[in-house]
Amino acid sequence: MSKEKKDKKEKKGISKKLKHSTLSLILTIVVICAVVLVNVTATMLFERYPLAWDMTDKKIYTVSQTSKDYIKNIDTDVTVTIFSDESTYSGFNYPYNKQALELLKNYCRENSRISYRFVEIDKNPDIARGYTDVKNMDIVFETSKGSGSEKQSRTRKVGVSDIINFQDRLVEGLSSSGYTIESYAKNNLEGSQEAFVRYFSNYIESSNAEQAFTSALMAVTDPKPVYVTFLTGRNELADLSYMKTLLEANGYNISTVDLTKQDIPENTDAAVICAPQTDYMQAEIDKLEKYLSGKNKSIISFSHAAQKQTPLLDGLMKKYGLAAGEGTVCESDTDRYYNQPYFTLADDIAQYLSGEMQSDSPKLLVAQSRPVEMADTGNSQVSTTMLLGSSAGAYTADTAALVNGESKVLKSGKQCYAALGKDDESGNTAVLIGTSSIAEDQFMAYGQYSNRDFILALFARLTGKTEGVRIEPKVLEQTAFEITQGEKQVLKWTFIVILPLAVAGTGIFVTVRRKRR
Repeated sequence: MSKEKKDKKEKKGISKKLKHSTLSLILTIVVICAVVLVNVTATMLFERYPLAWDMTDKKIYTVSQTSKDYIKNIDTDVTVTIFSDESTYSGFNYPYNKQALELLKNYCRENSRISYRFVEIDKNPDIARGYTDVKNMDIVFETSKGSGSEKQSRTRKVGVSDIINFQDRLVEGLSSSGYTIESYAKNNLEGSQEAFVRYFSNYIESSNAEQAFTSALMAVTDPKPVYVTFLTGRNELADLSYMKTLLEANGYNISTVDLTKQDIPENTDAAVICAPQTDYMQAEIDKLEKYLSGKNKSIISFSHAAQKQTPLLDGLMKKYGLAAGEGTVCESDTDRYYNQPYFTLADDIAQYLSGEMQSDSPKLLVAQSRPVEMADTGNSQVSTTMLLGSSAGAYTADTAALVNGESKVLKSGKQCYAALGKDDESGNTAVLIGTSSIAEDQFMAYGQYSNRDFILALFARLTGKTEGVRIEPKVLEQTAFEITQGEKQVLKWTFIVILPLAVAGTGIFVTVRRKRR
């Protein structure tokens, strides 16, 4: 072979190798760029739209369908401020705060109009001063309208003790000492719910995070917020703390007013009278009359077997055709009472309420109820309706005789536990319930009875509020499957740096090996 042909062959071989090497290098660069681009893009997408799988047995991080349905319809911006840094909040009271935080993130994923931020009070005192009495670990849900001096904000605070349920024995023990969780923290722990949770951590029973968060969202996004005021100041025989919690959980705005010192707020839609042991003074009746001079106002008055005579309050209720009668309602049918004839079961519910109730066959547990009487007021604008009645075999018995273990019948026949009087001209309504037991904590806690359902239906009808979201608490017993922050960083560096470098190194190695052939 001539030298010329040999040179041409060598040049052709070199050109072919160079061509393959160039293609290999280009392919390697393309693959590296593609891997880096995919990982960077995926990282950005995951940060903006994070993927999460709830692998816990009871789906403790999953938002219920009921909450999702409400969240998706929110059409206003909601800012959720967590007064802590993320790691501190998530690590406190584990696993409850962790579960609450993950739930909150899932709320934001369901609706982009909900956003959250972490604010450390010590580092951001100016932000903290913009809210009323916020403390470390508090979460504030907020919506705003307008700007500048015309800016109007609606807020709902969720404390660190609001996202958990405590055992009944703790709540009952505090109650017997005259405390609620909030009042104990305020009077003994400088208002710190964080300190309360630390102190009573052994009494934690379950998570209440979803109920608390959905309730807060309802309170700040409801286009027609409803305000309920509980009246105190006359040695009330019923605290009704669970009823307040239930209403608040279903989006009502709850406040308490000492009627001996304050007026009823103008924005009140329903005022609750919690069985005053002593009668109101004329000045307090005047405040009630002033409140009822408005339009579409409601009062709900609970009676009690231990009440003294209340002629002034009775006079106000009689204007709506309602009065609490003498004696205690009892049932003669053993299938109609529980343990004693005056611990009765009631299922005669007016269509006015039963249509609003979720129970298919609602039945209420009622104890020591006074009979509610309905009378003609002489005012054609006022009409009365029985809301809850006994069976035809019921009777009223002398209360003093019952205390002594005797049964002295006063009146036989169907009795009324609760009735409504309405003034069609003003749209105002008054409801008289013969016993506070219907809404007392112990009776509201019984799941087999419909006392809670009855109360929610009553307030929904009186105030025109849409039906609230009802969520059962989730017990956190199982060990959660989680990825720690450190493990997240390892995965991040693995996919963004290590894998691309490994691919690049492999490409270079292949290229070098081919060049040496």
